[in-house]
Amino acid sequence: MDLANFSNHWRLLLSGRNRGSYNMALDDAIWQNFATGLEAGKQPAPILRFYGWEPPALSLGYAQRAEREVNFKACEELGVEWIRRPTGGRAILHDYAELTYSLVGSVEDPQFSGGVLESYRKISGALVEGLRLLGVEAEMAEKDRRGHADALTSACFDAPSAYEITWQERKIIGSAQARQRGVLLQQGTILLSVDVEKLFAVLELPARLDRAKTIAQVTGRLTSIEEARGRAVSFAEAEEAFVQGFATHFGLPLPQAELTSEEAHLALELQTTKYDNLAWNMERQRPVPAFR
Repeated sequence: MDLANFSNHWRLLLSGRNRGSYNMALDDAIWQNFATGLEAGKQPAPILRFYGWEPPALSLGYAQRAEREVNFKACEELGVEWIRRPTGGRAILHDYAELTYSLVGSVEDPQFSGGVLESYRKISGALVEGLRLLGVEAEMAEKDRRGHADALTSACFDAPSAYEITWQERKIIGSAQARQRGVLLQQGTILLSVDVEKLFAVLELPARLDRAKTIAQVTGRLTSIEEARGRAVSFAEAEEAFVQGFATHFGLPLPQAELTSEEAHLALELQTTKYDNLAWNMERQRPVPAFR
């Protein structure tokens, strides 16, 4: 892999569990700050972040209709917040038994270049390696099934997209990517275990669908590390394995780093103005242009 003019030193951020609005604001801030540095003629290092959610949160892709997708009453009763992501895709319930990753880098960096699907493929190799280190022999989905007729619902894990990760043809990691100003942001959910009934409690189902049948069908399309491995896997254990998976796949050290003051300040600003702003979350957002 030709890495001329690109850093083989990445920044690793281990953020622990946070509110959903802060998680999305921080990913957004890192993304924007990276682009600002790039435009200033700098060559920022790619940023890999792992984090969790407390309390649980339902996240929507930027173009989903909140009033159509979210069961607001159930969210309140179950203590589940809801927010909108800066990336696209379908709804995801982020609960305690989840490890989430985000990756920010230049679209010209050979480690991620080649268009959206090609960058998915390159990044997915690291995710497969992380699962292998946990004893799960997973693979990449061979074709893109987004929008396929058998995708029953607005839930992300209903069907795999191209190069997303499956175990025995059931989706185990779901990812979404957006690009702006020559910089990609990829966010992904790694299921340590899963509660499909809770997901469909906080999602509104189309009237044509029977709830019990839908839960049964979607349960057959997704899985978790706990099910694949045959034992519970902790947040810390999974985090360690995926850090090593990225380090091995991309052939680089991943020492832990800290947020810059610019990233920290911008994250708090975006949390207030966007991700904790009900009006902003209710409004469908326009897609971020993708540079292919």
